[in-house]
Amino acid sequence: MRIIVVGGGTSGLLSALALEKKGHDVIVIEKNKVGGLCRSEYIDEGYIVDIGVHAITMLNEGPLIRLLKKYSKYIPNFRPYGDYYVRLDKLYTIPVSMQEWTTTPIVPNRDKVIITTKMIDLMTSGFSKETSVYDVIKDMNLSDKSIDFFNTICYFLSGEDIKKTPLWRLFTGAGYIPEDDILPFIYEDLRINPLKTVLFKKINKERIKSILNDGFLNSIRSGSKRYIGKFINKVRYWTQGYPIGGVQSICDSILYSLNKTKIIEGEEVIKILEYNENEEKSGYIVETDRDNYHADVVIYSAPSKILPKIAEIDEIKRNKDKLEGIKFTKSLTVWIGHEKNPFNYTGSEIWIDHPCWATCVSNYDKNLAPSGKHLLGFSFVNTKKEEALNIIENKININIDRAHMIHFQESIPEQASCTVGQYFVYPKIRDNFYVVGTDADPRSMGITRAAYSVEVMLSEFDISFKK
Repeated sequence: MRIIVVGGGTSGLLSALALEKKGHDVIVIEKNKVGGLCRSEYIDEGYIVDIGVHAITMLNEGPLIRLLKKYSKYIPNFRPYGDYYVRLDKLYTIPVSMQEWTTTPIVPNRDKVIITTKMIDLMTSGFSKETSVYDVIKDMNLSDKSIDFFNTICYFLSGEDIKKTPLWRLFTGAGYIPEDDILPFIYEDLRINPLKTVLFKKINKERIKSILNDGFLNSIRSGSKRYIGKFINKVRYWTQGYPIGGVQSICDSILYSLNKTKIIEGEEVIKILEYNENEEKSGYIVETDRDNYHADVVIYSAPSKILPKIAEIDEIKRNKDKLEGIKFTKSLTVWIGHEKNPFNYTGSEIWIDHPCWATCVSNYDKNLAPSGKHLLGFSFVNTKKEEALNIIENKININIDRAHMIHFQESIPEQASCTVGQYFVYPKIRDNFYVVGTDADPRSMGITRAAYSVEVMLSEFDISFKK
């Protein structure tokens, strides 16, 4: 079967790898460079910088590792990621468990009791799926310091502030509520029967029935004992890591494992049209700015927001408004090469006054920077370049004028921010058209989210073609 993958990012390459191993003829068409955000750039001064700051999550049993183990010849080496901190007068670990919340200096003592009590109350009484973090916080009479902390955390969990971040995303991001408990309701919103999806391959069918029959609010209530147990006894770390060689090593492990897949770079897909040779034979013409290609199946891994503009498909047209309304957040990443390393630890930190995620990736792999230099990464939300440099200089007491290298990147880290009312595309549009990527699954973030969408797509593909 001839399969065309539109977009050569993480989800597109993983899809190509799996489908090639299943015996299909695969072509990947990428308008820029393959890898997308799972790519590193070589800078003239001898640095290797990722496209954005990364931490790879769920390395013990997550979707990326499952796919690589099943289909790839190579698996990157990952170094343990370390801790997450907040930088105030000094570094403080981000609180996760109840004990950490009651002892953290990040929020005032009065707020600690209010926050921990409210978290338990929310798990016990339940809440609406559309409840935002702000809907809860606004009536808690918290200090500005605590509100600013939650606002910053929300940016890095969803891409948006507390007013647009769902409360469930805060709870799943902290690990209190399993993300699979939320999925049935996301699928219901898409008018897809979760009992007929691949969900119940991983979740007991009776459990899904129970979750749906209870409704979102009651299902949270019924799971409260488990959720509160996690809150009280939360193990601080789940397996996260940083790949040796940068995130390019993940991309390379996939590319090196491909044998027959054709990779086409520098061509932009401008139209996807259906064709029917006869009642039994149909497919697509994928038109680029340079050529036309025929496909039996299309796997679309570019932003779904632009699908209505290029895909002449009824199912896409019917969801035009939802697709075009998908929200995303732009990010500015500043990479600095410097002889000084203000991050003398493995892990990363966030800054509250100016939302920023900062780390030193050469702490994991010295080869990412020239000898005697360190590679520092800073990802900002809603910040301009000159302002970002001033914030960095003042925050960590580093002389920007003495930087060996400064490199800016502007990108969209998620094709769909995990916001209240956000529309996520279900990976199966029809038997021979699928969507993968970070706008096709609400679980986790980044590379992990992309890999989740590929797992769902492959399961639906196998059902459709019984292979």
